Formats: sequence, structure tokens, C-alpha cells
Amino acid sequence: PSGWWTAPHAVTVALDGGIMQLHIGIFSAALLSLLACADAKKVSVKEVVFDSAVADIQWLSADQKTVLVQTSKGRLYRSTNGGDTWTDISDQLKGEGSENKGLIVVDQLVKNPTDVNTVLVAGTQRNHYLSTNGGSTWRNVRHKATIHTWLFHKTRPKWALVSTWSEACEAKKTKSKKSGGDDDDEDEDDNGPCTHMLYITKDLGKTFTLVTTYVVQFSWGDPSKNQQDRIYFTHFRSKKGDQPKLYMWSQHVDFAYSDNSGRSITKLVGHGNKFLISHGFIFVAKLKDATAQTVNLVCSNDGGNNFRQVQLPQEIDEKSYTVLDTSEGAVMIHVHHGSKEAPANVGNVYISDEQGVKYTLSLPNNVRSSSGECEFDKVLSLEGVYMANFKDSPRSDGDSKKDVVNSKTAETNKEADKLEQAASSGTEVDKRRSPKAKAKDESVIRTVISFDKGGVWSYLKPPRVDSLGKQIECPPDRCWLHLHGITNFHNYAPFYSTENAIGIIMGTGNVGPYLRFEPDQTNTYLSRDGGLTWVEAHKGAFIYEFGDHGGLLVMADDIRKTKQVVFSWNEGQSWYDFELSDFPLEVDNIVTEPNATSTKFLLYGTRGDTGVMYHLDFEALGQPLCKGVWAADSVSSDYETWMPSDGKGADKCMLGRQVTYTRRKQTSECFNGEKFERPTTRKNCACTEENFECEMGFTRKVGSTECKFADDGTIPVPPTCTSSDYYHVVGHRKVIGDSCEGGWQPSKIAVPCPASSKLSRGAMSVLGTIFMVATIMGGVTVLSRSEKFKGIFANYGFDSFGGVQYSTIGGKMPETGLESCGTRLDAEFIDGDQDDFDDDAPQLIGYTGGGDRDRDRDRERVRGVDTAAASVPKLQKPPGSASLASADDDGLDLL
Repeated sequence: PSGWWTAPHAVTVALDGGIMQLHIGIFSAALLSLLACADAKKVSVKEVVFDSAVADIQWLSADQKTVLVQTSKGRLYRSTNGGDTWTDISDQLKGEGSENKGLIVVDQLVKNPTDVNTVLVAGTQRNHYLSTNGGSTWRNVRHKATIHTWLFHKTRPKWALVSTWSEACEAKKTKSKKSGGDDDDEDEDDNGPCTHMLYITKDLGKTFTLVTTYVVQFSWGDPSKNQQDRIYFTHFRSKKGDQPKLYMWSQHVDFAYSDNSGRSITKLVGHGNKFLISHGFIFVAKLKDATAQTVNLVCSNDGGNNFRQVQLPQEIDEKSYTVLDTSEGAVMIHVHHGSKEAPANVGNVYISDEQGVKYTLSLPNNVRSSSGECEFDKVLSLEGVYMANFKDSPRSDGDSKKDVVNSKTAETNKEADKLEQAASSGTEVDKRRSPKAKAKDESVIRTVISFDKGGVWSYLKPPRVDSLGKQIECPPDRCWLHLHGITNFHNYAPFYSTENAIGIIMGTGNVGPYLRFEPDQTNTYLSRDGGLTWVEAHKGAFIYEFGDHGGLLVMADDIRKTKQVVFSWNEGQSWYDFELSDFPLEVDNIVTEPNATSTKFLLYGTRGDTGVMYHLDFEALGQPLCKGVWAADSVSSDYETWMPSDGKGADKCMLGRQVTYTRRKQTSECFNGEKFERPTTRKNCACTEENFECEMGFTRKVGSTECKFADDGTIPVPPTCTSSDYYHVVGHRKVIGDSCEGGWQPSKIAVPCPASSKLSRGAMSVLGTIFMVATIMGGVTVLSRSEKFKGIFANYGFDSFGGVQYSTIGGKMPETGLESCGTRLDAEFIDGDQDDFDDDAPQLIGYTGGGDRDRDRDRERVRGVDTAAASVPKLQKPPGSASLASADDDGLDLL
């Protein structure tokens, strides 16, 4: 097929009317045994055609065998064997009491997180249906309005929060369409004002109780704080007239809660517009300035009892927030500052302390979309590993690697975008995976990875050779791997990982100085060691999915129409391909059940106007189950042990601990099986500088562990600080969740006092001396010009020369030049008095010792250097070292 590499050896095997091509390459010796039984190994492929493209897929039942598919035209399909066969059940949704006489149009599927057999189907015509047996039977949900949002309870399977717009909203919308969009602001309709109403049901939609009206956003409380029954919401304070849309930050919205289904409401944060509850934290975006449309973020980690304003490193306007991740004890947020001086569609990533209040800059100019999605993701299979894309300015060859992130000048972004839409739906790391489409663009974007929860960022190491075995031509100082992120998912598949595929990451991108967007420059890459090293898996952009705990990788062309699927059962060591059918399709996505432990996949896309889905069963290959999981690394075992590493130390410690995973050997011809449980061991390590991140007021560059003073005004200055002095503060803090013990501990860093600080004693003494000398010289000058004292100053000292006789000038002219000088006057200068003029020769000026000779001239020389270098930042004293200058020298730095 087009885009596939030419292998030194290739064998083709008949496979369900298509072909399977085994690429042996440099691993041919390890794979010869597979060729002998290739005839018996076939992937089972079954096709089904839907009325339109697939819009949503939901897995139900405990064994994940029941699957529901919603199409873009609103039809509903059901499978009870994992997608092998399908039935159109749209007509079954006309349950008892249904008012709908025509076709059901499905708007959304909502699965109950506490009951795998309960699912809600929300229709577009006020027809909503619910099933408690995995879609086998349905009953009508009786509600007079169209459901806008249905949110199941986190622990109670029959409870749910339901929001609807009042009937007046639909009436006003219909009236507006009929009148051509002209609203006359007449008296309210008989239906009352248009409002967003919040209800609670405790019997899966049989009855509803009104909680409150004029609601903006709502969510259940956090079970970890014993608040699972509490209802949090933001709502408009005034309950009169039509509810305005929150298209901008409003001073009329408050954040509140109710513990009794709305009978009493308690306000928590005034002017709180949007909020998010995640892993014990409550974040609320509180309006700061309605005119400037700026907000402050407040946070609570005690269930809402106390809210504290988030402290960012700089006083910069905050337009909106995206909470990226809260899963490991610390909070990582993306703040859109909305500055007009920095690149567009970017924001800064900050990481918090344990309380979620104090934040330090982790990564500036993180790429974002106008809807708040950020190119920032957690490697789900490993602890503390994150990948992100940031926008960088074009640089010259010599500067392309300097000060890429964590610089003070990269603290701001360009133009205000749309407000964040996410809050109750979860953090950015919780929201991934979508169908794909195509289109291209280009900007200077680079990909970085952190192995210590955002403490230190570094570029991705590029592969040395491509998938064809050819050397990759790339200048060493501008050669990295860059991958596409979630904001560009309509173009290419984003970097991707799953929890059960330990260390496996895949992405699409290119090798070079920055990310490219042309199809011919984009290839597919794979890492099996948590992002430390990468290989080019395939030429071109592919969409991918993992199965069998990472032991099975499946992908298909994501750009062009294709008939083929490519897969690897040995984590990318070798690849196979086979044809789906004789007719190509545009692939939207490849998915498997949520745990990624199965060997069965669903590949779906479109062929013209119809939707097409293929059920791929790799169990038909006949691979045996792997053996010897508890004897890993032995010759008889199919498993090995592996420890993730950041590549910087031989001890392979990450987040202060050495974690050992058991995974299948790359050359073992077997499957893990769905019931495989991975053994894991942990051991703490000694602390190093990499186990610490920078404190507020300090930043570090990509690839560096040094925390440098940022001079951003966040560090409190001691009252005793003087302008020429230093004060010492701790510039590091331990990464949240890091378990290292002993070893390296941070020392205090010398920080120069601000120039606006009061003067030191030495400086005051020098300035006083200068003032006194200037005063005396000024007084003498004034007196010398006075008529009264003029004669005294003019003739002073001449009385002692009364006996000196003077001759007339020019009375006797010398006959030769020698007579005018005298005989051998130069001999006395050369032989006798040379040392008297030694002070005019250049000298080395020491900071200690020495006499007072020419002190004034030396001070002028030092002053001249200091003045000339005023625009150059002075080198501060090394941390913990004593000053080499004496107390009298303190004034030199000041002058």
C-alpha cells in the first residue's frame, strides 16, 4: 500500500479475501517461527453499514459486551456481543406513555457511572427514555420540557440532577423565528419568563422536584468530602424576567449549594460565575472587573468551608481558566491572561502546592483552543509524566534552544477568547478521544515532556532512523520530535495513552525544529518507555488504539481513504497489515472497550453518506495466553520487568521512587488476556534536585533544574533589606506526591534587594562624605569670588618668596637647545627618580589590602566601570558563600 516501507523480507498470507504482509526487517530471526503457522492465523473482520456516521459509542453491562451506537441522524443501534452483530432499536424507544408518533431522533446518550446497565436516551422532541437492563427494554421519562443536561449521582444509582429550559424559551424562540428575529420586548408570554431550571429525581425520572431556577451550572458534591448528596450550582441572583445568557463574566451570578434538594440555599462565593469540583478541590472563577472582563480563581480543599484566592506568580489579568489535572494531589491549571503582547491562543500552565493556593509557573504559552481545550495531557499509565505543546517564537539557529520556557517575558498571551465551557464535566485530562476529520495549518509549536509532574520540561528525543531504516537528517541543535495535540484533532490524532498499556504512547507529528502541519511531513510515532525514546512506527498520519493491556496496537490511515488496517502484537517491533474490504472508507476512529484489555476492536468511518463499522477480532489469530508472570525475566517466562526512567540517572527513579512493572516480553508470541493483573513494586529513592520544583518567584528553563530568581514581585522583601544587600530565601519546594528520602536538600538562594529599598550604612556614609566635600568646595568657591577675600586667596603664599629675584623675560636668549635645559637633566629622571612617578603606571586594584595611595583616583576608576555597566545585571553572590569584600567595600556596589 501507498506509504508503506519496503522491508528486506516480506511474506504475504491469504487473509479473508485480503492479504497480511509480515515485515521482518532487522528482526527477521526472531519472527521466523511465526511464518510456519501464518496460514492458520487470521483476523476476523465483520462489516456493518449504518444510516449515517457514528456520533457516539457507549459500552454497557459488567462484561462490556453490550454496546450502543448513536448515529449523526439520531438512530440507535445495539449489540450484545461486543459489536459483532447489530440491531436497529430506534423503534423500540416508543415506550408506554410516549407522545411521539413518528421516528425517534436521539440527541444524546448518558450512561450511569454507578450502574453499568442503566442508560438514558435524550430525544430532540421532549421524548426521553431510560433503560435499566442495558437497552433490552425502555420506558418513557415523563418530563414536560426538553432535557438539557442529565447528571447521574456519583454513588446513588437512582438519583440524578436534570436541567431544562422553561416552555417560554421554546415559545419565544418560535415567535422570534416567525417575526424574522425582531423582538418587540412586549409583555411576557402566558408561559412566563425564559429560565434555566434545575430539578432532582430520586427514582430515575418518575418524579421530579424543582431545586432552583435561573441556573448557570450545577454539579454533585465530592464523595471524598462526604458531600455526595450536596448540590453545587451557580445562578443569577435576580429571579425576574428572562434569564440572560452568560456570554461574558457577570456580576449578577453567585456560587451556592443546597443540602436539602433546594429547600434552603447557601451562598458560598459572591460573583462566582463558573466552578469545577475535582479530587477534593473546589475551584470558582469569581468576577474581578466587569468592564475589563477579568476574573480571579478561588479554591477550597475543605469542602467549601474556606475559599482562598489562588496566588499566581505575577499580577496579570486572568481572563479564564482550564483545570488540567488534579489526580495526583497537586493542581495543574491553564490560565488565559488575554494579553495583546504575546502569541494568540496560548496560556500559562501553573502547578500548585498541596492546598491548591500557591502556584508557580510550569510552562508558558501552552497551546489552547478558543473553547478552552489545551494541548496538555497526562501519560495515564505512569505517575507524574505529562506531555504538552507550547507556542514559541521563531529563533535563529544559535538561539533555538535558549530560554524556551519559564522566562519572565513569556508570561502573557494574546487576545481574549471565548469563556471556558467546562466545569462539572471534569478536568482536561478527563476529556479525550473524539472522531477525526481533516484540514491543515502551521505555526511555531514545540512538544515537551515532564517526568516529574511539571517540575522540569524537556524536548522529546527524536528517533535516529525512520521506519524505512534510513538515517534522519536533522541538525543536532534543532532536532526534536513534535506531536500534534487535542486542539488539532480535526487534522491529526493527538498524543495518546491508556492506563493499562504501561509505557505505551503514540502520536502523529514530525522530527525537526518545530511542529509541521503538511500531510507529507507528518508521520506516526511510538514510545514503549513512557516517552523517553521514540521510533517512527509508520510513514503518514494514522489513527490508533491499544488492546490486550498494550500488547496489541491497531491503526489505520487517518488522512486518505483506505482499505487496510495495520497492527503489531509485539509493541511495534514488527507490523502487519490486512485489507478490510474491496471498497475504501474514510476512517474516523478505532476504539475498544474502556479498559483496553480486549483483543476486539471497532473501526468506524464513512463511505459516502453512510456510516461503516468493522468488528476486528484478533483473538482469531490463535495466540496462546502468556505464562510465567511471577517468574518475570526468566528464560521460561513470557514476561520481563521494566522500570520507567527520565534518562538522567542510573537508579531510574521518578517522583522519588523506583517503580517496577511486569510486562510481556516484546518477542513473546502470546496475549496477556483480559483477566491479566500486572504485578508492580515500589521503592523510595534518595532525593536529588530533580525531585524539587521552583517556588513562587523562581523559574527554570527547559532541560534545566536550576531555579533562577524571576523578579516578579511575589517574594516578600524583609524590612531590613537595603538596596545594595541580599536576602536569602528557599527557591525550591518538593514536588507534590514525590516520596524521595534524604539525599539532596535545597539551600537558600541569595536574592538581591530591590533597587527601591532603603540605603545601607555604607552607602549613607559615602553619600554623606560626598555631600560634605561638595559643601566645602562650594563654600571655598563662593569665598574666592568675594571682593573681600579675593586678595587673600590670590596672594596667599607669596610672602615666603620675598628674597627671590626675577629677570626680564626674553632678556637673554639661549644659543642652543641644550642651554635651555641644562646638562643631563634627563639622567636624574632615568637613573634616580623613576619610582617617584610609578603611580602613573597601570595597577591591579585588589578588593582587600593595599595602601591609600591615589585612593581618589582609584575610586573614580571603579566608579566609571560601575556607571558604564549599570544596564548590565550584576552577578549576585553565590548561595551560602561569604562576601570577599570588607565592610568598607559595601559602598562600591552601591555607587
